[in-house]
Amino acid sequence: MKLLIACVVMALCHTVRGWFYVDDSKNEYNCGTIASPYFQFYYRGTIAVTKSGKTCQKWTDRMELEWYNGAAGLGGHNYCRNPDEGERAWCYTETVAESTGERWEYCDVPVCDSTCGSMDEKQADYRGTIHKTNSGKTCQKWTEQSPHTHEMTPENKPDSGLAGHNNCRNPDGGDKAWCYTTDPDTRWEFCNVDNC
Repeated sequence: MKLLIACVVMALCHTVRGWFYVDDSKNEYNCGTIASPYFQFYYRGTIAVTKSGKTCQKWTDRMELEWYNGAAGLGGHNYCRNPDEGERAWCYTETVAESTGERWEYCDVPVCDSTCGSMDEKQADYRGTIHKTNSGKTCQKWTEQSPHTHEMTPENKPDSGLAGHNNCRNPDGGDKAWCYTTDPDTRWEFCNVDNC
């Protein structure tokens, strides 16, 4: 069942966001953001056991996964990944789980610090509380239309973390996290958010 879901979702991800390549040999991503819509999709660490302590199976041992071709960080290893953008990182196991009858389980992958945003995502995964721009201007709430009217609302960008605050975000795929300002003479500015 997990495989069928993975195939459908991965094909959809290709048309919506494109494929992303990450060099596993560098082991650059040792945590995974749980912010929607990422759900640890970009995790590239080396955890290879499930939450219950089962050893993960190599991804290449599952012949039907050959078509993934490394796009989701899969390959000749048994590290936890989230290739189907499910709830969080998981892996196939060598044994069937008694409680579910499944041959896969979730992993206990560390959650990235929400005070930074990943460089590869241009900080679109940032969910911290910085609400001042680089020049020190206060951010306008995403739900407000004054002093600047805009379309970057929680309703229009439900996966961008915009509801009920004025914290910096990157809902439009720009260069990095930003916000509209409360200064009527300055529509928007970038924020000083660290890269993870």
